Amino acid sequence: MMKKVATLMLWMSSYFVCAGSSPEVSVVYAGNKTFALYLDQAQKETQLVKLKDKYGQVLLSDRARTTESFARRYNLMNLPAGEYFLTVEDGTRTFVQPITVTINALNIPENALKTVFTPSVVVSTARIDYTLLCLDETAVTIEIIDEFGRKNYTATTQEQGSVQRRFDIRSLTPGTYSVVTKLKDNQFEKRYTEVFTIGEIVASR
Repeated sequence: MMKKVATLMLWMSSYFVCAGSSPEVSVVYAGNKTFALYLDQAQKETQLVKLKDKYGQVLLSDRARTTESFARRYNLMNLPAGEYFLTVEDGTRTFVQPITVTINALNIPENALKTVFTPSVVVSTARIDYTLLCLDETAVTIEIIDEFGRKNYTATTQEQGSVQRRFDIRSLTPGTYSVVTKLKDNQFEKRYTEVFTIGEIVASR
């Protein structure tokens, strides 16, 4: 039997946060079609390094342990000319650096390093408290989807600062749901999914 799609109550608020550069990550052109990645020792975490093409396909995956300062050189000689993205993920943030591969060199634009924060999703028996820090006006789409793929809530915002939402989930029927966050600007897309269950146990992952 099909479930009735419930209407969620929602509270919204935001406050402004100034954007800034990130000294923890640096991507530097190293000649020919190579670049050097530097990670500051202040991170003190294992970080996942990926190189993706403009379609989101992962072409390179590496792990960096930054208990000490990390530096590594990457050679892109075998890649065709085009647009690529280097990402560094530490669990709470993803740093994104666009890289253009030309016939004989790389173009790594200055001041183009972007910091994307992982949303915080806290689920209780009555509500979801959602927080996402945005350092620029990236388009953020938030969706709450049931296990049948039906959207109980969807909205897109371009707030700069802290995006905060509170959802009243008492009207939702028992089952498994996902809170999906989609971030998109002119160059980069990122998706986060948090799964929770309504029933005898309410759990967040």
